[in-house]
Amino acid sequence: MPKKVLFLYKTPRKEVYRLWKSKKGPDTILYGANHLEKLGYDVNFFDIAFSKLNPLRWLFYPIHLIAAKTTGIGFKIDQAISLLPVIYQSDVIVSTIDTAGLPFLLLKKLRIINKPLIYISVDFAFRIQNNNKWPFNWYKQLLKCADVIICYDEAEKQILNRFNKKVYFLHVGVDTKYFADSKLKTINKNKKKVILAFGRDRDRDYQIFANAISKLKVRGEIVCSKENIKDLELPPNMKLSFDLPAQKLKRKIFASDIVVIPIKNVERPGGHLSLLDSMLSKRPVIISGNKWISSTFNFKNNEDCLYFESENKQDLKNKINLLINNPNLSKKLAISAYKKAKIYSTENFALKLAQIIEKL
Repeated sequence: MPKKVLFLYKTPRKEVYRLWKSKKGPDTILYGANHLEKLGYDVNFFDIAFSKLNPLRWLFYPIHLIAAKTTGIGFKIDQAISLLPVIYQSDVIVSTIDTAGLPFLLLKKLRIINKPLIYISVDFAFRIQNNNKWPFNWYKQLLKCADVIICYDEAEKQILNRFNKKVYFLHVGVDTKYFADSKLKTINKNKKKVILAFGRDRDRDYQIFANAISKLKVRGEIVCSKENIKDLELPPNMKLSFDLPAQKLKRKIFASDIVVIPIKNVERPGGHLSLLDSMLSKRPVIISGNKWISSTFNFKNNEDCLYFESENKQDLKNKINLLINNPNLSKKLAISAYKKAKIYSTENFALKLAQIIEKL
């Protein structure tokens, strides 16, 4: 009998799965679930917790909202309770985000469930590492209940190891086939170079990006959420788009000449997915020189991408001008990065996840 694996998500995934199946969207945020199916596992996920007809969603919404506002991390206890009948029939639970996983850790601590739980953590470690106030001190205790914790870089692993010794660092996986689309050619019909920055990470530094290109004869574009550009001062040569679906974002990437991933000077990694998606689209990338990015992926400066000093407008401007005036360097970076980025696939992530499942 194949092992029954239940995946937990922060938001609905049926439409994501459908679009991937029809080759109209990437499978990145399925976190390998579809590839585990190909490996013979009986994989399930349910959107019932997000349904407006689910009374538990409204009953427990205040808890989720208060947690999100006070800690920056939600607490979807309604999902945990809604899925109890399915949990009892599953062999393994895979939580892909802290918002979904924390309530399941609570159920394990209370011994309401005893199924093995693989807890994938994103950015959580940096929020809790030096915070001993409630509920962060309580969250640290809950982490001990995870059978396995997976994170996306060594910095997070070092922190999480304080609370649970079974922590694995796996490289994040993206849909390499979706973005490495040779049929979609560059579609920039403008005389001006298009410089694109995208991503909804909380530490994106779009003000520095806007400042750097304000005096350049280029067209700047930002694709993000409205929260990212709160109080942002934009130059006339900048265009904004919010929360674009995957297909439209993909076209934006392919229409750009250069992708910039500006990250604030913080002690945490950022821009993983945007970096890989851009490289797989064969765009030359300029990214903040965050030590965690360079150590996690081993992309080298001047070979695979260009690093600029975080929060340094002039350095970013110089790097953009360097690529504009040196098309050969742009091409070299794009080709080299594409070759390296191909290994960071959702298929490879699923293979490593399967190895962990078999050890439980």
